Amino acid sequence: MRFGTELRIRAVGTWLPDTRDTAVQAMQEDRLAEDTAQRIGVRALPVSDVPAPDMAVRAAQQALARAGWQAQDIDLLIHTWLYYQGHELWSPPHYIANQLGAHHCLPLAIHQGCDGGALALYDAALRLRADPDVRRALVTSSDRYVLPGIDRWNSYPSMGLGDAAGAVLLHRPLPQSQTDDAFSLLALNTLPCVETEVFLRGQSPLHSVPLGGGAPVDAVTAARQATADTGKGVFDRIAREHIERVLHTTLYEAGISADDPRLRCLVLPRVGARTLDQQYLPVVQQLPCKLLGFDDDTGHLGCSDWAADLDELHGQRILEPGDFAVLIGAGGGFTWTCAVVQAPTSTGKDR
Repeated sequence: MRFGTELRIRAVGTWLPDTRDTAVQAMQEDRLAEDTAQRIGVRALPVSDVPAPDMAVRAAQQALARAGWQAQDIDLLIHTWLYYQGHELWSPPHYIANQLGAHHCLPLAIHQGCDGGALALYDAALRLRADPDVRRALVTSSDRYVLPGIDRWNSYPSMGLGDAAGAVLLHRPLPQSQTDDAFSLLALNTLPCVETEVFLRGQSPLHSVPLGGGAPVDAVTAARQATADTGKGVFDRIAREHIERVLHTTLYEAGISADDPRLRCLVLPRVGARTLDQQYLPVVQQLPCKLLGFDDDTGHLGCSDWAADLDELHGQRILEPGDFAVLIGAGGGFTWTCAVVQAPTSTGKDR
């Protein structure tokens, strides 16, 4: 969907723990096989001792401070996550809003998969565009992967899981106002393929309780079972087709061509070396822009990938005023997502 320059990303925050579990250490302790390490292709994963919702609060506080906003001015808060947040039959977004002091917002949740960060941003953008009472939105994400439920190096095929939280502040500026924003959100699209849900389920029956199939989560076996049933290479082919379609649709809706010199970079998803090689690179290498990856010291951050990538783009000043960047990725189910953002051409004080 095309949003143009009317929707802005005011600021981004990321919270990452200082502790890292390195691939070398994991192999030395027989927690990671060498061939798995090669498929994942990262140096280390961040490991947190802070509960996931509190990580989201910290990321949101950072984003609010960077924006110069007060929490009570937030109209909408959408929280998204992949793994356990600390309680059952409970609402993490309400907790996060309460901890921040965002007492006037509507707290919502998107709990779908690794594409949650993109889908939450999409939902917030749609609400900002459709509801005149929603002018400022906060999207948060957080995950902490711990045993016995998750083995961060081995639960997923070709993907190491790092603990992190992200926060993105999105708003609809008043007409003719100048704001010191990080990005304009020009376009964001999704493209699902529901038939591929089997690749995270395999041949396992539906269970009655969490982790009823055993712990830790074993998505590796599920993927192998689904591949045996559907055929080798089928999922990679579907992924490439969907990546290409969602990429070119989003570029078109953003109003730029693939060879536009202002298209400075495409940020590769933090999904592991094997997945990049088989699914993303055959498509995105056709673009003449730079391909950037920020995952060597983080691995996959679940729903926080997009916030972390936006934070890197802005913090490293990779884009010049007026430049474009593409973010792309996917989440279990599967749904592929793509966005085009632009660095502002001018800045000013919010009012």
